[in-house]
Amino acid sequence: MTIDWKKSVSACASTVTIRDITNYVDICTVSNSPIDSFYIERNKLLRAVTPEYATVNPSIPSLVLVGLISLTENYFREVLAGVITICPKAKQGSASKTLNLATAWIGFGEMEKGAFENTSFSDPKVVKKNLLDLVGIKVTGVNQISTPLEEFGKLCELRHAIVHSAGLLAGKNAVNLELPSSRNSLKIEVGYSELQEAAEVCTALICAVNLELFINIATKWLHEWPRTPAYRGQNTNTLFKKVWSLFFSEFDQRNGLISDSLTQVKARNQIARTHAS
Repeated sequence: MTIDWKKSVSACASTVTIRDITNYVDICTVSNSPIDSFYIERNKLLRAVTPEYATVNPSIPSLVLVGLISLTENYFREVLAGVITICPKAKQGSASKTLNLATAWIGFGEMEKGAFENTSFSDPKVVKKNLLDLVGIKVTGVNQISTPLEEFGKLCELRHAIVHSAGLLAGKNAVNLELPSSRNSLKIEVGYSELQEAAEVCTALICAVNLELFINIATKWLHEWPRTPAYRGQNTNTLFKKVWSLFFSEFDQRNGLISDSLTQVKARNQIARTHAS
């Protein structure tokens, strides 16, 4: 038997192939508001990791963290696509966005999401830009979005290391996190308590954005939509129902988490009575 030095350092590659790629995917239908979709999937992830499980399997919490950030990114895609669908002003803001032709073949029933296929919402700057360009929300120090978005940005620096370098923190990410200098490499270690904290950060960001977007779009519904050719003469109550459905959380209502709970009709009437102030 002849020994081949070219095969002397590691195992040879197998001839495995993916039997059927369709086994890896399934049709996804969404009937919840974007914020409730986030809650549902967030809770699935968090239930999968107990304190004991995190201790025995220390590599898993960091992967779940990546999942939480992915869910947060998807919330932005879902809610901003929904805003584009119902808001004439947001349509104007999105008109110059590039739409991949592939969107016409896969997911063509949700064409607006195609505007964000090349957008990574794991960057706070991208979040700020899209909120400003599409609906005119400027994230400033006094805005309730500002602080949770800054904290989310820290998680995204960690995500980069987990996804791209097996948890080893690159120098740029470490500098962005303002970590002290180190002679040795730094590795991400996410325990159970850190995972819970990260979930709170993601949730806080989504709650803040959801409220700010609702205020913004409800104000446009009252003052701007009736003057647009797209909605002139249409039933404003029917239009408000679309706004409410996009932002209302049944999860928060069931769990008593809405600080000032109103029905759709009462909220609509109060917006009109107070001129959205």
